[in-house]
Amino acid sequence: MSTHSVYLFRHIQSNQVLVSTRPNMKSKSLSQLNLARPIRLRKDLWRPVVALTGFDSEKAVRAVQDALLHRSKAYQLTLATDKEHLTRPKRLRSVDEKDILKTSIVSLREALESVSHRYLKEDGKLTALWEQTQHMELKGDSEWPAFLEHGQLALKNNRFVSEQEEKE
Repeated sequence: MSTHSVYLFRHIQSNQVLVSTRPNMKSKSLSQLNLARPIRLRKDLWRPVVALTGFDSEKAVRAVQDALLHRSKAYQLTLATDKEHLTRPKRLRSVDEKDILKTSIVSLREALESVSHRYLKEDGKLTALWEQTQHMELKGDSEWPAFLEHGQLALKNNRFVSEQEEKE
């Protein structure tokens, strides 16, 4: 069984999303948010959205993580240059800029499609374990790739990812 995984965490109040290769958040993950002032990581405010498991190599995990981060930065740049977005009051703009859960899940699907042909074996299967099945439906217009199987994420203390038991 493979131990390489990608985790997406969401902030329970603002729906900001962080990408990690570890099941528990580290403070340096906050650098993905591009905040002007440093903030402390409060683990009680971050919940896992999806755990993507079954990668054969660390290279595949890094490729998916980099693709997700690249798409996230591109979305933030799009918002920063959108004239309609910039004309809105700042308090409303910041809500839109932070609420990236849906775009992150669409980006996850796109990243898997773009990276799969280079880093996954032909018969390779990945498993996406979701915190809530409703998040799986935010995939956008296209369907999830055929090599991806879906399941329910087991949580410990309603926050941190625990070992998933195989049901076979």
